[in-house]
Amino acid sequence: NNSSRFGKHFDMQFSENGVILGAFTSVYLLEKPRITAHLEGERNYHVFYMLCKAPPTVRGSISLTKWQDYKICNQKGTVAEVTTWNDNQEFEDMHAALLKLGFSEEQRLEMYTLLAFVLHLGNVDFKPGKEGSEVKDPKQLDVCAQMMQVSAKQLSDAITFRTMGGGKLSTYKVPLEPRAATAVRNSLAMHVYNLVFDWAVQVINEYISVYNAFTCVGILDIFGFENFTINSFPQLCINFTNESLHNLFIEHVFKLEQEVYVKEEVEWNFVSYEDNQPIIDLIVKRPTCILSLLDEACKTGSGKDQNVLENYHATFGTAKYKAYIKPKKSSDRTFVLNHYAGEVVYTIEGWVEKNKDELSPDVTGLLEIHSNFEKLKELAHNDTQKKMDAAEAKTSKRRGGGGGAASKKTVGKTFSESLATLMEKLRATEHHYIRCLKPNQSLKAGDWDADFMFKQLAYSGTLEVTQIRKAGLNVRRPLKHFYQYYKVCSDDPGALRAGTVTKRTELLLRQLGVDENKYRVGKTLLFLLNYEILDELDRIRELRIVEYVVVLQSFFRMFGDYRRYRITMRAITRLQGFCKSWEIRRAYLEVRAASRLLQRATRVYLAHQKLIDMKDSEDPNLTPEKKREALLKILYPEKHGQGRVGLSGRRRPLRLKPVRVAGDDGDEEAEYLEMPKFAVFHEGYVNVKIGQMGRLERRYLSLKQGTLTMYQDHESLEALLSYNMAVCKVSMDENNLNVTRQQKLYMHKVRSMREAYRRVKGPLWGTDCLVIQRDPNAKDVTSVWQDKFDESINESKLVDAYKMQVNLEGEDEDKPVNQKVASIIKEGYLRKKKPGNSAVQDMKRSWERRYFVLYNDGKLRYYDSRAKTDEKGSLDLRFFALKEIDEDLEVDEEEEGGEKQSLKVQGQFFRIMKGKQFALYSGKHIFYMASPEREVCDEWISTLQTTLAILYQKSPLFNQEFIRVYMMDSTFTTMPLTEFTKVRDVVRFMCKKHVLNNETEWGLVEVWDHPGINGNMTERKLPGDELILDQTILAWERAARKKFGIVSVVPHTAFKFVMRKVTSLLPQARTKKEQTLEFCQALADVKDGRFTSPDVTETFDLAALAIFRDLKEGMSEAEQEEELVLEEGQLTAQLHHYLPNHWFKALANKRAPVREQQLEEWDRKVVTAFNELTRSELVDSESMSEVRRIVQSFRLETELNSIAATRMYIERVRIAPLCFSAQYIAEMWSVDKILKVLVVINAGGFHVHRLGPSPVLISTFNFDTLVSWQSMNDMLVINIIYAPNKMSDQKRREKLRFLTRESVHMRSLLSKYAEVVLANLVKRMREREAMQRQLDDDDDI
Repeated sequence: NNSSRFGKHFDMQFSENGVILGAFTSVYLLEKPRITAHLEGERNYHVFYMLCKAPPTVRGSISLTKWQDYKICNQKGTVAEVTTWNDNQEFEDMHAALLKLGFSEEQRLEMYTLLAFVLHLGNVDFKPGKEGSEVKDPKQLDVCAQMMQVSAKQLSDAITFRTMGGGKLSTYKVPLEPRAATAVRNSLAMHVYNLVFDWAVQVINEYISVYNAFTCVGILDIFGFENFTINSFPQLCINFTNESLHNLFIEHVFKLEQEVYVKEEVEWNFVSYEDNQPIIDLIVKRPTCILSLLDEACKTGSGKDQNVLENYHATFGTAKYKAYIKPKKSSDRTFVLNHYAGEVVYTIEGWVEKNKDELSPDVTGLLEIHSNFEKLKELAHNDTQKKMDAAEAKTSKRRGGGGGAASKKTVGKTFSESLATLMEKLRATEHHYIRCLKPNQSLKAGDWDADFMFKQLAYSGTLEVTQIRKAGLNVRRPLKHFYQYYKVCSDDPGALRAGTVTKRTELLLRQLGVDENKYRVGKTLLFLLNYEILDELDRIRELRIVEYVVVLQSFFRMFGDYRRYRITMRAITRLQGFCKSWEIRRAYLEVRAASRLLQRATRVYLAHQKLIDMKDSEDPNLTPEKKREALLKILYPEKHGQGRVGLSGRRRPLRLKPVRVAGDDGDEEAEYLEMPKFAVFHEGYVNVKIGQMGRLERRYLSLKQGTLTMYQDHESLEALLSYNMAVCKVSMDENNLNVTRQQKLYMHKVRSMREAYRRVKGPLWGTDCLVIQRDPNAKDVTSVWQDKFDESINESKLVDAYKMQVNLEGEDEDKPVNQKVASIIKEGYLRKKKPGNSAVQDMKRSWERRYFVLYNDGKLRYYDSRAKTDEKGSLDLRFFALKEIDEDLEVDEEEEGGEKQSLKVQGQFFRIMKGKQFALYSGKHIFYMASPEREVCDEWISTLQTTLAILYQKSPLFNQEFIRVYMMDSTFTTMPLTEFTKVRDVVRFMCKKHVLNNETEWGLVEVWDHPGINGNMTERKLPGDELILDQTILAWERAARKKFGIVSVVPHTAFKFVMRKVTSLLPQARTKKEQTLEFCQALADVKDGRFTSPDVTETFDLAALAIFRDLKEGMSEAEQEEELVLEEGQLTAQLHHYLPNHWFKALANKRAPVREQQLEEWDRKVVTAFNELTRSELVDSESMSEVRRIVQSFRLETELNSIAATRMYIERVRIAPLCFSAQYIAEMWSVDKILKVLVVINAGGFHVHRLGPSPVLISTFNFDTLVSWQSMNDMLVINIIYAPNKMSDQKRREKLRFLTRESVHMRSLLSKYAEVVLANLVKRMREREAMQRQLDDDDDI
């Protein structure tokens, strides 16, 4: 069957859950000589017979008749029919399967045409001519040339002539004899079949394989050992393969056997085995081997089979080569090789011809240059390139030992190299073996052929493996199981006590008297010589079990007497209990008296609580008499009757359960608590007013993370007011639910009169009170809010009071934190200032010198002096973000010992060169701090940054378990998050989720709705090794507190992750999904203003292409055939979908007539561009825009449809400076200054921008200008050559230096883009040369 004519290696690809995702097939050792000649009693490849028996519609398209008309199919001894194979049915299955496995109908027809070409080529015969040889049947040659899409003369010259010499002036053609021409014809047929075979495997792999499988299982299916009546060169190759695989198999089995003994640390005489390496060396070890001598005969061109055989006898017919046996008769054209499976007699007939596989340059040129069969040309070119790459790689490995001219390829050499590749792959894997044996060759049930089975066992090497296993200790049992199972056989179980199960097993075997030479005890296994030992142990175990059964029977016989004894004992025990009950009763009376005393105290406590509730109650029906009656029922229920206590049921504050931990300070009474987490979450619309005298409005409230925030609505999430619930108080009356803030975010002690005024103003008409109106129709809503507020206040106080573990640089590892007393992290003198509500107030306020103390509960307090007696104010740091301020400060002169000192503006007193200040931001609240000594500020900044990063864990604003990643088509995917998740993990997850082929072309970008990233940017491409949780999300926490202050929820659009394509090394998307994402990204680049062009008409051309694409995608097939024509005024309402957003923002402030006039102008330009790009003929000129050049090029190659419009749109946008680009922030070094810039690399070249929310292009360099680049120690050096211009006629060189940590990645990306540019340049040159040759041929005609 065909499966035995080549080797297959399947990589079965599985997911994490064990589901098969796909498979990848690698083929080895294709038997190409069978195509032109096979043995008697066989047939050629089935596909040839299947094609000849195909339906007339298929055969007619490829000019095929019955199979008997083709010499390739109808050779001597060909088997016409196979009992287990139906050519007609198999063709139907194959014909349908090709479409299901990734072939299009056009590709399927191309495959059939190439196979038919091989059949027709086999019918081309040669006869002696005037010069060399000529074709017998020119008509047959014409058929082959027509299929190959070349002229008959080109095909004839390539087969019957050989070009010799070198260079264009010294080449000449040598005519070939019929025998040599036949060899060239056979090589061409084999090569074309091999191209088709490899193509089929490649297409199937691309269709069923995946790139991101969790694991793979490789399966090798290869031909077995062959020993026929007549064995030729193919049988030698097959048996050589089996020798190599058998060598690996025996080595693997013997190695495993030895590894078991070594792993178990067992002493044993290892068995030896007979190595088959000599026969392998005889066949393939160069320079002197069977294949090398055969290759030498093929190189001369005049070598004959008899000369090869005589050379074999003379070289290998000595005692040195024991595996080679000469025939008894010298006239026999055979030789014998002693394989591991037995002796095989090989016939030398046709070896030289079967070994030839070298394509002449004429044939190669015919396939790759002259043929107009595009698929054949493509396959031939790819095969040549692959061989050149393999030869170059092989040459580079041995370059140290010198080089030489490349040797001619032969079947044997190709076969051995392919086998070496397979063996290298197998040795790198953990392999297992499955041996398939057939009971007979008649394919019938119940027929057992013993001799045939024995041969299969010998050919598969199973007999040798059995001998290896029998030579050792082949009975093995797990040590623990053996000891537990057979320890019952021991005469003295107490003597088996030992530290390990190994020692206990040795003691057990010695007690049982087992011969020490018949067993070995390993670390986990017991090795026994034979099963007789186990039989004897089983016999002993059975006897011991019988003894124990007798003991159990005795116990059950005793059970009746034991039962009567238990009854007697129970009666005696009851009598004793009755006597003891008198003493127990007396103790009971004492306990009852104490209980009554406790009940009395409890009633008094309940009565006291009831009295407090009645005092707080405003119920008019609750008279003093009723109060007295209720209290008497609680105190004296027996006298005044039972009554309900009816307490108010106020919630008790939540408390954490303390966990005692031994501290280092020796205080055994210290209690340490686990960090509390916020759990209360509630939101909804309510009728609310700010202040008791405020206006009632319906607003959206959100209670989360201990923060109550009032928003304008739930969509925009515009915060109006926020409270920290830890400093709030909740009260309830008949109509309203009041939330009063008792302390602001920034607490500062002021004069008593001002404080009194604030206390009055805040709840009445200020912002210190939030009043929620009760809805009579939904009273439960207000009750739920009250319960949530109470719970949130309790847990907020717990979270605020929790003391964090803060380890600064140089400190020891984490230690338990005492939660009873807050410890000091850092303290010292600083200047502080809080800005006023206006610029005038800000100027009036001066700097004050205060003693700051940072505690581990997150509070920053400041005092008048180091004594810390009078606290002046405090801040809750978990709501603040820190920012350094680069400013030179000046301080006034101060007396020693003075408590108040102030910093003044520059110019009044004296300048402090080392001064530095920083600020704590929380939305609109800013708290400035400074010090004349920069080192002091640096220490405080470092400590505060570390503390803030830890304090943010108390109330994180962003989810710590999941992140949301947006795609360019506005969809998003939720991904689980861990502390070890990096950016590259997110990119890999998204590519796998959305089936994106090349994850290296995609990047993760963080996008903010406000400038704040390095360099005042609004977006940044994240490096692959950046941690999402500890770096990116932490930066978001800081930015959110600085931007929004104290809020419960941050808008989703404020910070988000976006997946973008950051490189375009492959210009066209490989999947429809990826192409759609690229178009969405390109459209977003145009709308967001990232696409820039000096020619504004390109923007209208791009809008026209996008509109054309959208219109075409929404049409049916019949509608797409109709011509599209747009008129002015049709697109006015849709222009904002295709034109830049900042154009429309600029129009918003203009008058309505001006705005309408501008929209009409834009509509006219888009409609004009649409009609010109889709209908009119584009005239090439120097002023033509880049978009129109791309459209003109596409319209020459393909029909204008939605797919083409998408590709053209992407093709133009991707070369713009900020589009489809990898962006890096770097420092550009020049002669006189250092400038922080944004470096952008994409298909358009190397671009430098000024940092900012809208980066400004400084300079751009395409790949024609860039000469070289290199990276050294985080420095990227770019060498540039400027072309001559009007100012100078000479080329000018310049060297740019950029300092960045990603210099290596930038250099690698530039090199990849340069390779793509070079490949495109070579492609255009070849197309230009082909076009020129075509023009020259037309002129000759």
